[in-house]
Amino acid sequence: MKAAPGAGGANTTEVVAAADAFLATLSDEQKDTVLHDFDDPAKKTGWSNFPTPVVERNGLKLGDLTGAQQAAALKVMEAALSKQGYEELVEIRKADDYLASLPGVGNGRVNFGSEWYYISFFGEPSRTGQFTVQYGGHHAAHNITYAGSNVSISPTLTAVEPMEFDWEEKFYAPLRDKRTATIGAIQSLSETELASAEIDGSFDDLLLGPGHDGPFPARPEGVLVSDLTKKQQAKVTAMLRAWVDDLDEKAAARLLARYVSEYDATYIGWSGGTTLDNPQTYVRLDGPSAWIEFSNQPGAETDGVHQHTIFRDETADYGWE
Repeated sequence: MKAAPGAGGANTTEVVAAADAFLATLSDEQKDTVLHDFDDPAKKTGWSNFPTPVVERNGLKLGDLTGAQQAAALKVMEAALSKQGYEELVEIRKADDYLASLPGVGNGRVNFGSEWYYISFFGEPSRTGQFTVQYGGHHAAHNITYAGSNVSISPTLTAVEPMEFDWEEKFYAPLRDKRTATIGAIQSLSETELASAEIDGSFDDLLLGPGHDGPFPARPEGVLVSDLTKKQQAKVTAMLRAWVDDLDEKAAARLLARYVSEYDATYIGWSGGTTLDNPQTYVRLDGPSAWIEFSNQPGAETDGVHQHTIFRDETADYGWE
C-alpha cells in the first residue's frame, strides 16, 4: 500500500474500538460473514440504491442480529460519522420504513425496511492498516476507508423517497441540507454562467452511481469555481460541506480545506433543470478530488420528486492503492 494522500485527522482509534466491540458480540460463523479481504471485489458490487434482493448486500443483515448486536453495529456508524451524518442515516432508514409501510410498495418483490441494512468490513479493523467499513441498505450506502490517520468516504450514496413525510408522529426531511446547499449553489450563477455551466446530455440517475465506478470524465464540464465571486464560492463550499461534514468533525474540516484549495480546477455544472421541484434537475461538482452528483427523479413508489446523490473522492475511491 502506498502512502495515503488524505488530509489526516481521522478518529481511527475510536472507530476500531467500536468495530472490535461489535465483532466481540458475534459468533465465529457471523465473523466469517462480516469480515472480508480488503481487496475482495465484492466491496464494489455489494452496495446500491436498489433494495434487496435486487442487489444482494455484503455482510450481516441487521434484522438477523440480536438487539445487543444491532446496537453495537450502529455504534460503529455513530463513531465513524458526525452527529449530522449519523442523524441523516437514521432519517434515511426511517424513510425506508415509511416506504415499507405503504400499501402495494414493491409488490412483495423487494425489501425496503431498515432491518434490511447490512454491515461488513473489508480488511481487519486496525489503527495502522487499511480497512473499509461498508454499511448500507436501500437508500444509503457508506464505504468509509481508514488508513492510519487518513479517511475516505468514497463512495457514499445517500438518497430518499419521499423528500418529506410524517411517520410515527414525527416530521422527517432527510437530505434537506444537501438539497438546500446544492440548489443554492447552482442558483447563485448568473444567466450567462448558467448557460456556460450546462452539461451536455440528460441524466435520469447518477453517472457514477453503484456499479459505475468510473472512469471519471476526462474533461470536466461546467464553470470553473475559482472564476466565481467569493459569495458564489461560499455557496459551493456549503454544498461540499453538506457531504463532507457527514464525516467525523476533525477529518471533515481537513478534507473540506483540501477540496476548497482545488477550486482552480473544480467545476460546477447542471443538466435538465436547477429547481428542487423539477424531476429532471441534475447538478454535478467535479474537482481533482471531490466529485458530487445530485440527481432529482420522479418518485418510484410515491408522487413527487426524490433524490439520489453520490460523493466520491477521485484520489481515494474505496481507499488507496
